[in-house]
Amino acid sequence: MPWLFLAYPLLAHIATLLHSETLAAVALAVFVVVPMTPLLRQGNRNAWLILLAVIAALYALARSGWAHYFMYLPPIFIPLSVLWLFARSLREGDMPVVTRVATKIRGELPDELRRYTRQVTQCWVVILILMAGSSLALALFASPELWSLMTNIVQYLLMGTVFVSEYAWRRWRFRHLQHESFTTMIAALMTTRMH
Repeated sequence: MPWLFLAYPLLAHIATLLHSETLAAVALAVFVVVPMTPLLRQGNRNAWLILLAVIAALYALARSGWAHYFMYLPPIFIPLSVLWLFARSLREGDMPVVTRVATKIRGELPDELRRYTRQVTQCWVVILILMAGSSLALALFASPELWSLMTNIVQYLLMGTVFVSEYAWRRWRFRHLQHESFTTMIAALMTTRMH
């Protein structure tokens, strides 16, 4: 199911390039449905009712010509949501998100890794602020095509580059320690509670 997370930015970009209100509504539907999938699979009645209401609202948006305006919201909302989780985890007495993932993989962390994972969490806070801010600025001042290219393609590529670069740096910086494989790290990240 994680591949569905890639569906939204791709559909949103195609919808923008084709100026398609219908595809914009489909992209927004994917954005809403992906987080609801576990509840939908369980047959949760409220989730299904919410889904029907969302589909009806998106249909009306597509018919009205307003669906493309709502596509400006996820590139701002997503980084702000993740930012809130990461920033909250930096409070005194809480465990930073990256520390939480590393602890899940390794167990108890040496002090040097505990400090490092806190710094990586802080780094992601800065990146997420920049992403949300640039998404807002692009929505206000850029052409729809440039906005879409930057928020639906370039930002995801930059995030992936930062993620892979940090992994490579950590393996080199702490080469005296044993390291998990990249796939193990991804699996831990996908299953770690963020709050």
